[in-house]
Amino acid sequence: MQTRYVVTAFCLCLFATQALALHRLNPDQCEPLPDTSDFHLEAMARFAAQTDHHTLWTDPAQLRSLLAQLNTLSDDGLVPADYWAPELQKALDHLTTWGELPDCDRRLATDAYLRALSDLRYGKAFQKQPPPIWYSPNVARNDDPAALVDQAVSGLHDMGGAFANARPHTERYRNLRKGYAQARKTLPDHWIQLPEGPTLEPGDYDERVALVRQRLLTQGYLPLPPRPDVMSRVFDDELTLAVEHFQARHSLAVDGKIGPRTLQQLNVSPQERLEQIRANLERLRWLARDMEKTLLLVDIAAARIDFYQDGERVWSGKAQVGRPKRATPELKSVITHVTVNPHWTMPRSIFLKDALPAIRRDPSYLSDRHIRIFDRSGQEWQQDEVDWSDPRYLTFRQDPGPGNALGRVVIRFSNPYAVYLHDTPAAGLFNSSNRFYSSGCVRVQGAMTLTHLLFRNASPMLREKFNAALASGESHNIHLPHGVYILMAYWTAEADANGQITYRPDVYGSDRPLLALLGTERRQL
Repeated sequence: MQTRYVVTAFCLCLFATQALALHRLNPDQCEPLPDTSDFHLEAMARFAAQTDHHTLWTDPAQLRSLLAQLNTLSDDGLVPADYWAPELQKALDHLTTWGELPDCDRRLATDAYLRALSDLRYGKAFQKQPPPIWYSPNVARNDDPAALVDQAVSGLHDMGGAFANARPHTERYRNLRKGYAQARKTLPDHWIQLPEGPTLEPGDYDERVALVRQRLLTQGYLPLPPRPDVMSRVFDDELTLAVEHFQARHSLAVDGKIGPRTLQQLNVSPQERLEQIRANLERLRWLARDMEKTLLLVDIAAARIDFYQDGERVWSGKAQVGRPKRATPELKSVITHVTVNPHWTMPRSIFLKDALPAIRRDPSYLSDRHIRIFDRSGQEWQQDEVDWSDPRYLTFRQDPGPGNALGRVVIRFSNPYAVYLHDTPAAGLFNSSNRFYSSGCVRVQGAMTLTHLLFRNASPMLREKFNAALASGESHNIHLPHGVYILMAYWTAEADANGQITYRPDVYGSDRPLLALLGTERRQL
């Protein structure tokens, strides 16, 4: 009797397996592919034309290699399940059992392969919607499906090489990917949340100090476990150094105190940190092909500028960038010329929000700042001629000079936002760790040094022309001998060669909408 049950069960199992096989072989069961863009459809068609559909993916070793590479996408902040990894594992099981692969599964494998290479090469989220970066027409990108397909076809017998070649080859991406892989393994599921309260300073005795020790110990900022005695509540030198280290890693003012900004960063959860890294891996996938060897790079979130020549960083300086309500735009363009001893024409928004209320309070506001008034025809007006209840048709222009809002030089490039890089008399603001002060333009510390570097390869005659124009005190435009690429971009996490990550507050709130496009990562620790 028992034998009969076993035989019956075996037959039922075999019947179910055969039914499943027949189901998978039915081409009518193929489901439509999601989020299939024109780019992806063209890539699929080109790939099909260059490969043999009947033999593609029928080698279990090839399909197994594809699955292995899809699972490495977790270290890129991508989700293997978005590339049919569970379904392809079932297809592999079917192939190894029955020696054949249904057409639907071949199509899934091809879709996963091309989609993964495309997302690594171009970015996933920015293929769903226009990227946040404006491109000047002379630097516009052309993402060609043919290049992707050529890479895919040549990589069919070396999946690891195909995926490695698709990933950005920049040091920034490699370092951040390494840091993300480490963070996924080392960050805990959660850490203690610190209560609000007065600023904690070195020397303080407070119950919250013990909680701070516990929180910093969790991430290795303190080398020893919290002491059980009462001294664990004393904000001592050891804790001060740990707080300073944390502040440096999170782009905060390094003062050793736990004020509101440091407390807020301490209370960001481990999962939020992982998501922050994911968002920036995606940004760097998109930006990788925009970082030419000779480039002026404005890192908006860090309020920093780096100038690269032939791949080497030859200059770095602090910047002041747009406050959240007047954010500095992301863009790529070409620097064509500089203006020395510039006039400054006050933007309408600044006039209405800032200057006009100040003028109504202080009649000497304009004269103290050497700002003159002009109508549409260029005729100058005196201040007592203006109807200050309706000054909408007037232009306010500041003369060149030591107090000019643009300083001594402006670096110019085409863009629709009327933004530029410029010198500034407000040099003291560069000492702040939170340099989001401007109305969108970028103020440059050491602007004259940077300008001289832009002219470093100019002829002696052109450099002499520049120096003479600067000394004249009058406003002149001086063109560069060759255009220089400028990239103004925003990212909130980067890593060094060891994978140690520096975080930046997401002042513009750009991470969350980007993560919504990326989808949810299933954390595997």
